[in-house]
Amino acid sequence: MKILYLSPEIAPFAKTGGLADVARALPPAISELGHDIRTMMPRYFNFDAGAAPMERALKFTVGMHNGLRAASLWKTESGGAPVYFIANEEFFFRDGLYGIGDRDYPDNLERFVFFCKAALEACRGIGFLPDVIHCNDWQTAALPAILKLIYGVYRRDPFFDPLPRAVYSIHNLSYQGRFTEDLWPVLSIPRSYYTYDFEFYGQINLSKGAIHFADAVTTVSETYAREIRETEFGYGLQGSLENRRADLHGILNGVDYIEWNPEVDPHAYGITYSADDLSGKREIKSRLRAEYGLPNKDDVPVIGMVARFVQQKGMDLMVDCAEHILRLNAQLLVLGSGDPQYQDFFEGLRRAHPDRVGIYIGFNNALAHKIEAGADIFLMPSHFEPCGLNQIYSLRYGTLPVVRLTGGLADTIRDGENGFTFSAFSVFPFYEAVRRAVDTFRNQPEEWRKMMRAAMAEDYSWKKSAEKYIDVYRSITGK
Repeated sequence: MKILYLSPEIAPFAKTGGLADVARALPPAISELGHDIRTMMPRYFNFDAGAAPMERALKFTVGMHNGLRAASLWKTESGGAPVYFIANEEFFFRDGLYGIGDRDYPDNLERFVFFCKAALEACRGIGFLPDVIHCNDWQTAALPAILKLIYGVYRRDPFFDPLPRAVYSIHNLSYQGRFTEDLWPVLSIPRSYYTYDFEFYGQINLSKGAIHFADAVTTVSETYAREIRETEFGYGLQGSLENRRADLHGILNGVDYIEWNPEVDPHAYGITYSADDLSGKREIKSRLRAEYGLPNKDDVPVIGMVARFVQQKGMDLMVDCAEHILRLNAQLLVLGSGDPQYQDFFEGLRRAHPDRVGIYIGFNNALAHKIEAGADIFLMPSHFEPCGLNQIYSLRYGTLPVVRLTGGLADTIRDGENGFTFSAFSVFPFYEAVRRAVDTFRNQPEEWRKMMRAAMAEDYSWKKSAEKYIDVYRSITGK
């Protein structure tokens, strides 16, 4: 099967979030199953050109609503699968991927409609007719409609015969691609499709259009697939998703066990360990404590947290619960950044409890690995979490997660078996779950080791996820 995997970001070339990691890992896993999959993303100004050598494969033009625009196609490989980059200085030669700070670029609709059209034209230019085009998040959400209507109905392009099938993956539905109605001409689609397929409270909603026009819709966990249909996490698109219920699939993201594996991890002081020999974990914990000036006491658990400091990640619960958690005679190590109010809170918490709290404000990949490896307990009290990856990393490192039962957290963590869970998004259930974790660590060492072994035996490799995506592709192509 031939697949074009379209993403606005792919690690290590450009990254703002977890989508980039998915776009790096999933296509090679699909390739290993014997399929011809090629990934494509914009070539941004801050693109990491040193990540891999590349060559220009094509120069071409793209028909936009206001005339032809120049584009070029560059090519390299990542993980054994071809990666292509769409270049255009006007649209992508900028400091940020989608905006500067909290402000989006005002021409984002035009930028990413160009990307979608350029991807199709690039396929023609290199003679690659995919069976499936797999789109990811709002930046690629215009493609299913453009493909079906412009190339399949109004222009009847002979190259795209048979017309590829389209899959649309939702990684976080709170980001939908909404734009003012006056920008409709940018899409180059007849106005008659606006009202039913794209209109959302007087605005253009690209995700709504993709949900309507894609042959299949996927999201990143089974529970999140239900939540976006039935709860407020659908952000107004519950009806559209319910209409496509038969074509909506929840497929849990995998993780890279080469990058996240305590048996080979080079980031944790060069110390490794396994389920059969946990001595390295104790040594990493001692080194981590020394790094942050925390006393090295056997009966005091280290509780780790690596997260963006935003409401989605449950920071309000942390503000209300942190002092109570510390009174359990526990130590807290937090890595992250985000809203200034939460950064100020954690800084204040460290000043008040320097012997129990360590904080790092910012991004630090090596420290994230050290916390996963050296902590005993890992906190993820998310308001919502489409998939979540840190809880899966924690499992492999024998660092038992405390999570709220939402999205992918609910699909991966089983209370009392490989972690601890709570349901209601409120202070007491969260605190009680942490208290149970601390009590088990301190007073039930045999039970704790049993849970650690169960956690470290879990398998969330990309191969399993890739096989499920192939099943979706087959269901819509008949191949």
